[in-house]
Amino acid sequence: MNSFLKSIGLYSSLTIDLNIGSAELIQRLWKVTYKTNTTFISLEKDSSIPTRFEYRGMIDANTFTIKRRARLFDMNRNNPVFHGTISDKNGLSSVSVEFFPSGFQIFNWIMILCFCLVIIFVNIQGDQQFLIFAAIALVVAVTQYFILKRGISKGKYEFERELIYIAQKP
Repeated sequence: MNSFLKSIGLYSSLTIDLNIGSAELIQRLWKVTYKTNTTFISLEKDSSIPTRFEYRGMIDANTFTIKRRARLFDMNRNNPVFHGTISDKNGLSSVSVEFFPSGFQIFNWIMILCFCLVIIFVNIQGDQQFLIFAAIALVVAVTQYFILKRGISKGKYEFERELIYIAQKP
């Protein structure tokens, strides 16, 4: 699945070396992460999480699965999921992170594509009254794809900056 997502531009990875021990990095990452289940669909809304937490998810001994939490009036709700591993090399930590959309975002995009294909199929059969709906559905599907793709690149940039900041913070 990752190779398919990578071929269409909805998967990215990053490896970064930080001047901090892995135990210290995990401890600092816990300070900005609210512990929640990894399905990211829970009864607790993002707006009810205390404001000091920037992410939500799970962090284990050397792996983590987190997602940036949404703020109350945040318009960008297309935050990717970060799945990473932390390894220790001579007192320095190496972090490998994979960025991909959540399952709900992929499901939403697939449903829009299916709706678009059904409308196009109906138009091919000879009923041309749904042509404007097919055009609108196609525009929505393509726009959703580019929104997801931009969310991946933006999430990668922001999480890399966050890791560097966490490592440099005293």
